[in-house]
Amino acid sequence: MSQTQAARKFFRSAVIVAIAATSVFGFVSTAAANNSAANSADFEYITVESGQTLWDLAEQVAPRSNPQDWMQDVVNLNGLTSTDLQPGQRIALP
Repeated sequence: MSQTQAARKFFRSAVIVAIAATSVFGFVSTAAANNSAANSADFEYITVESGQTLWDLAEQVAPRSNPQDWMQDVVNLNGLTSTDLQPGQRIALP
């Protein structure tokens, strides 16, 4: 094997190892961050009843908060695409 071929083979191996290490460490740090976030935040969950709206919940659960801000927090926390709720839907409350 020539010196050029050996250098190319070494370079390819080094790139593969670097990519693998980055993937593993990236996965571990992301998992650790998700774990610590999940452990540091305990949410109250409710099951939506028929006719219940986010506005109603805002008035019941957070009467001193701005209802629109609270509703936006619920939408963001639960990954909702709208403020519409369905009976039986389980949502986390901030």
